[in-house]
Amino acid sequence: MFLRFLNFLRGYVKLEISGFSVERFISAAALAGIKFWDMKRESGKFYAMLGRRDFLRAMEQSEKTGTSLTVVAAFGLPILFARLRRRWFLLVGALAFIAGLVFLTSFIWRIDIEGNQRLSQAQILEFLEEQGISIGSFRHGLSYRDIENKLLLGFADIAWASVSLRGTRLLVRLSETIDNAGSTMQDYELQDIVAAKDGVIIYMATSSGQPLFRPGDVVAAGEIVVAGRLTLGSAEEGNLSHRYVRAESEVWARVYYQMEIEVPLTYYEMVFTGQSRRNYSFSIGSKLFELPFAFGANDDFIYYETTQSRWQASFGENYPLPIGHTRLDTYELSRRLRTRSPELAAYIALELANRRIAEELAPDASILDKQISFAENKQSLTAQIFLITIERIDVGRELELVDETQENSER
Repeated sequence: MFLRFLNFLRGYVKLEISGFSVERFISAAALAGIKFWDMKRESGKFYAMLGRRDFLRAMEQSEKTGTSLTVVAAFGLPILFARLRRRWFLLVGALAFIAGLVFLTSFIWRIDIEGNQRLSQAQILEFLEEQGISIGSFRHGLSYRDIENKLLLGFADIAWASVSLRGTRLLVRLSETIDNAGSTMQDYELQDIVAAKDGVIIYMATSSGQPLFRPGDVVAAGEIVVAGRLTLGSAEEGNLSHRYVRAESEVWARVYYQMEIEVPLTYYEMVFTGQSRRNYSFSIGSKLFELPFAFGANDDFIYYETTQSRWQASFGENYPLPIGHTRLDTYELSRRLRTRSPELAAYIALELANRRIAEELAPDASILDKQISFAENKQSLTAQIFLITIERIDVGRELELVDETQENSER
């Protein structure tokens, strides 16, 4: 490998050796210290590789031995430079291309965000732009640790952040905090416990606060079930006062649901007509240039679907460049009136009902009774669903403090 590299730096040629004294020529060249390699015989002729510096010496030996040397090809760095000297425009173009490539790879041309669930990419990109980091920013001299700390301070939902630069691609990896949106308790310092849904209370376990309902009572959504405001003393004795606590309670109730889902028996189906149109737009940095014409059908479609694909120039995954194009394909659709059977409509209604039940019921809810009935007319089939469930309905709500001085004066 090293010898090949050395020969490339020095330059070498491929020779065709012909004549009646080829063996004598090779022996004389070997005695003179001339080294050949990759020698082979094809169709009665000899071929060999020879260093550029030994070529003139080999010509002297060929004249003495009566052989003929023909240069088939030349290789190596000196040969390449000699060719480029005659084509200086090509050399200048190559150098300009290399310089432009180095310049373009000095900026960030793509920002990828991984691990975000609740936070949108637009939020994070907007925050990074406020910190001076966006598409087209200079990539050298960035403090990744500083960016990570700013992300942690700027978003309460981010528990861990990692920022790394891979070529011209900035990779932001996040780990969000545990989502408490599905929890029945909120993290308020002082709170009441209110009912999340209408229902009949069947069980209560209160650890702090003053219960305002008991098992068997009917409660409406939003009503305070356990108050965080405790009443101490009595107004008659003149020692009435209040104390505020964080109410804590587990409340289970029997909840009733009534749903109605209507499925039409006639409907419109969208069918592809075979007509399509394709538009191209090209981007250089943040500038977008759209071609003034389209390929395919020229008529405007009334009903259509679109698909979009984007290509961006890059040297591998980690070196995207600010050049690309977007292809927008538009497919024409037509509406056709269809009719479905009552049996199929009932099946669709059941699927929709089960999906709606899964969305509205709490994860820990258990279904006690489920009744579904169908009513059909000429236009549609209606499914009526009646559910009885047992589920937890307590939810924390921030407690509002009351000015007791004003309250006593009103009395």
